[in-house]
Amino acid sequence: MRNATSGRGPAVPPCAPDRARRALASFAAAAATALTVAACRDVTSLQQTNPDQLGASAIYVPANAALIVNSARGDFECGYNGYIVATGVFMDELATSISWTNLFDLDRRTVTPNEPYGSADCTSQQDPPLYTPLSVARASNDTAVGHLEKWTDAEVPNRTALIGVASAYSGYSLVLLGEGMCSGAINLGPELTDAQLFAEARTRFDTAIAAATRAGDTTTARLALLGRARVELDLGQSGPAAADAAQIPPGFEVDIDHDAVQTRRQNLVYIHTQLGLFSSVDTSIQNLYAATHDPRIAVTPTGQLGSDGHTLVVFPNKDAAPTTPQAVAKYSEAQLIIAENDVNTGDLSGAITIINTLQAANGQPAYSGPSTKAGVMAGIVDQRRREFFLEGHRLGDIRRLSLPLAPTTGAPYVNGGDYASQSCLPLPNVERINNPNIGGGA
Repeated sequence: MRNATSGRGPAVPPCAPDRARRALASFAAAAATALTVAACRDVTSLQQTNPDQLGASAIYVPANAALIVNSARGDFECGYNGYIVATGVFMDELATSISWTNLFDLDRRTVTPNEPYGSADCTSQQDPPLYTPLSVARASNDTAVGHLEKWTDAEVPNRTALIGVASAYSGYSLVLLGEGMCSGAINLGPELTDAQLFAEARTRFDTAIAAATRAGDTTTARLALLGRARVELDLGQSGPAAADAAQIPPGFEVDIDHDAVQTRRQNLVYIHTQLGLFSSVDTSIQNLYAATHDPRIAVTPTGQLGSDGHTLVVFPNKDAAPTTPQAVAKYSEAQLIIAENDVNTGDLSGAITIINTLQAANGQPAYSGPSTKAGVMAGIVDQRRREFFLEGHRLGDIRRLSLPLAPTTGAPYVNGGDYASQSCLPLPNVERINNPNIGGGA
């Protein structure tokens, strides 16, 4: 994560998620090795002890507080990375270029609940993961907050700041689940609607804002404010959303960082497009770039045909390396939330000013559409598509604004069958079958 305005804040050192993951992995490796040795010594007994095994009581101690929070934030980064690719293929940002049934279903909008979007983890690259990593991120950040609230300031330096960080990333995990899934669940609880998931996210953001403000962590406070504004917009509350967004200063941006080597921390858009040739930038984006040369949606052809035999792979310039960071929240999002509220309240000139500022910053002409609510709102939708290209907003926008699906339902799909009408991902069987408060399966 980085912030162009005020740095990362006191709670989260730049390489900490990597250290945290390695440290927790070493706990698991030690336990697994000891278990294997013990089992080999006496295979006739079912009552074996493992003196080297580390339980939760050994890990969840005040001395590990920063490690726990950084690891939980790393879980979100993994989940967000997968969400961008999965929803990009599902909607109209990416198109499958590999001959692979699961990706055909995702691209064609014919997804079933037993497919990898629901069960794949952060090591999966060809089949982008979504539900499980985001659920893990929500749980690990909530767990961190639960322990931090029991510990004292004397036991944990920067305890309040850490509560703010973990609460913010729990909130963002829930936002993405609400925008991407038809329904979800928390801690083996009942099936929740998207509105209920958004309400859960708002409680996390409320906690994050309060904690970060007390701790003087302006980066996290602004990250949570913008997250809450996003939730409020999802809930149809553009006035409160604009009020929160108005507190975000120019230049603000929070990113997730990536690693060139570790699979779970590589930029998955780069892996999926340029390196793996699993998908290509959708032709609708290619055509928009050809017409406008907007740097926000710049693309480059690889010159290679995908294994589906139909798709020439084109990759996005913004994700051109395995280490390229990806934005979670940024100033332009706040401005477009304000612009949307301007339209809702009849201040069309205010919304047009925001559109023109973003256009000018990217060498694009001023707004020339009709000065009507519908016309200006279409301009905002266009700006959101450009500003947030492959940043995990498109599916939420399509659902929230009831935008038409493209290609249209019933249109023939190049790899067989027709495009369906799905606009959210069904609750996966990994949750439905294993959750005693839901049950069933498809």
